[in-house]
Amino acid sequence: MDLHLLENIVCIADEKSITRAAEKRFVTQSALNQQLQKLEEELGTPLFIRTRSNWLPTPAGEAYLTAARQMLTLKKDTYVQIADYAERSSRHLAVGLIPERGVDMFTAIYPAFHAAFPQMQVEPVECRVTAMQRMITAGQLDLGLATLTEDQRDGNVYHLMGEEEIVLAVPAGHTLAEGGSADCKAAPETDLSRFSQEPFVRIYQQSTLYALTERLFSQAGFTPRVLFSTASNLSKYRIVSLGLGCALLPAVYALRDGSVVYFRLPSRPRWQITLCSRRDGYLGKAERTYLALCREYWKNKEKNAAFAAFDA
Repeated sequence: MDLHLLENIVCIADEKSITRAAEKRFVTQSALNQQLQKLEEELGTPLFIRTRSNWLPTPAGEAYLTAARQMLTLKKDTYVQIADYAERSSRHLAVGLIPERGVDMFTAIYPAFHAAFPQMQVEPVECRVTAMQRMITAGQLDLGLATLTEDQRDGNVYHLMGEEEIVLAVPAGHTLAEGGSADCKAAPETDLSRFSQEPFVRIYQQSTLYALTERLFSQAGFTPRVLFSTASNLSKYRIVSLGLGCALLPAVYALRDGSVVYFRLPSRPRWQITLCSRRDGYLGKAERTYLALCREYWKNKEKNAAFAAFDA
């Protein structure tokens, strides 16, 4: 079977366009269309529903794509194993990074990784966790840094780097700030319901933190008055520091500049920092080295920063 053909058909499905797929695969649209038509004639059925704006797989196309992805994944794993045996590092590694901290981690560990694998072509891909999970399952990413709760894991493998507690951040000058601590490690406990009349900055709905924080509000018996939603936890902190509202924050963002005080919640809510890989996928020497560097990075963070997992 022609693996290049499989890659081309999968690319059409991923791009939902034969034009974009041709550009990505560096072939002419005419040549790609001829390949597809020949394959469909051979199979006796169309693989895609064609429209100007969107190409969607038919049921037969879905079956073909499932098998094609499996074969391409098997090829990839085999080539990685062979590269390890040959002690060859001139291959491609795609790693998923969540916004903000993912980039920080990558830039911190990349020099050591590059020194170990100078010929490796590393492709960092910034994306949210749910998209990352799909890309890892499909073999489009080799590894991905994901922050999530236990119930948000899918069938992939999650290598635990650490845990972070979610704390309540309140402007230091707020009337309800009394008793709060500028050091989140020393923060006293409070009921979130005390802040039911206060404005909150909320994480955007696509974040894995959203479900956890919404559950906390529900348990506290109120729907928050939302100033706005954002993808950035750092932006949430800055709004609190300006005295405009409160926020639920991962402790990594609990900075100690005197403008914000913190409270811990009775349930000690947490989420996990993980490195995700495909279930049953082969982790080559490069992947294992990247994983070890990530572990060391988060281990050092726990030693030195305020966002280490707290004791209950």
